[in-house]
Order: sequence, then structure tokens, then C-alpha cells
Amino acid sequence: MIHKFLLFVLLLFSSPCFVFSLQCYISVIPFVLNYSVTADTLPSFDNCSLVDTSGECTFTIIWLRNPISSMIIFGYDSISNENISSSDSILASVQYQLEGDELNKRLSHDVQYICKSFDGCNNGINLKRILKSIHIEENFSGRFNFLIATNQSFNNQSINECYFNRSSNDCLPIDYSNCRRCQISMNFFYSSVNEICATCPRITPEFNSIKRNAIFIVNNRSQVIDRVQLSCQIGEHCNSIENVYQIRQASLIYFDFDRFSFY
Repeated sequence: MIHKFLLFVLLLFSSPCFVFSLQCYISVIPFVLNYSVTADTLPSFDNCSLVDTSGECTFTIIWLRNPISSMIIFGYDSISNENISSSDSILASVQYQLEGDELNKRLSHDVQYICKSFDGCNNGINLKRILKSIHIEENFSGRFNFLIATNQSFNNQSINECYFNRSSNDCLPIDYSNCRRCQISMNFFYSSVNEICATCPRITPEFNSIKRNAIFIVNNRSQVIDRVQLSCQIGEHCNSIENVYQIRQASLIYFDFDRFSFY
């Protein structure tokens, strides 16, 4: 009888239909604020509700700089992102890009918290702790307008102006027929040798853009990503390593683990 019971338990836990449940807070609609939200100016989250999920809890804060506004979204991801970590993590970024038919310049900061350490881990208290602990700065607007300027005539002849360096393993191949903008992605954090992917692939972002992003792992107090990405169309070697370093020097993403832990 005991053997049959143990066999039942083994089959139950190995079944693809058996999923451990996690409760996450969700917001039916995003919280849209007409100011730059801080830890001291958070709205009430009483309307958020707990739901059962099988993945990870999340919340996202987006700050738009022109015009100034903020958005907060509570939710969940039903598929765990094992590429990042099974631990709670914080993804922070600053992005400057063109968007829309009129090619308006959009400058934004955003932070996403991903957790599954306990039910309701994406709560308002952890949101406030992160806002107290994260520090994002940039000096992109005006300084790097030339890098995101559009070139409607960019074609397969323009590819000769791109800089190429495909030293990272996951770098997309150069598409000499369909490339529409030069690209570079440079990671400063995985190893002592910086990972560089400077290419001109067929699949590109819809608009020219600059992005600095970082990933922090809460459980072991570490940073695993420090990356700069650039998509551009104007100028010889606009996607150069030199421009990447200028972008990095003009921005800062810092997370204070001590402040987060002892808040």
C-alpha cells in the first residue's frame, strides 16, 4: 500500500498538469499619473487584487520625461524567465528613441520587478522599497539627438558606413540586402572581456534608439547585466564603440542593496 502511495505522489509531481501556484497582485488598468512618481508620492493600491498564477509576479514603473508622467502596472508572467534567474530580480533601463509617424523623441526610465519568493511579493511595500533604492540618471536629450536622427534613404548601400564587430555568441548575422539601420549592443558585466555585437541585421527595432539597461539579482545582491544598445542611421560608424562609451558615461543605473534590505 505504501509503495502504491509513493508511486501516486511521484506521478502527481512529475505530471505536466501539476503546477505550483503563486498569488500575485494585478491592476485591472494601469495607474497613470501626471507627475514623476517617487517613493513618497505613491498612490493607493487598494484596488489591486490577488490572483493565482503559475509563473512570476511583476510590477513595472515607467517614467516619461517629455512630457513628465508616470505609469505603474501590477501583473504576472505565466512563463518564468529562467534566462535571468530563479531569484527575485530588478530590470532597470533608460531609453531615448524616435516613435510615431511624426518621429517624436521619447525619453523614458523604467523599472520592472520580477519575483516569486512569496505570495503577493509584487506588493506596494516592495515597490516603495525599490523606489527608495534605485537611482537612474541620464543626459541624453539634446546631447545624442544626432545619434537617433532618421535617414529615410538608408539602404543596402548605406551598410558600408556601419561598424562591424560580432564577438558575442548571440550576435545576429549581417544582412547586406535588407538591413535598415546600424546596431551595436555592448555588455560590460558578464566577463572581463566586454561582449560586443555590432552588426546590421534584417530584424531591427522600428525606430532609431539609445538604451542603457541593467539587471540586479536581489537574493545574492549582484548585478548581472550592464548593457548599452544603439540603433542608428546617420554618419560613418554611428554604431561605434566610442559612441557606446559616451552613452554609458552620460547615464547611471545604481541599486542600493543595503537600503533595500534594511528599509
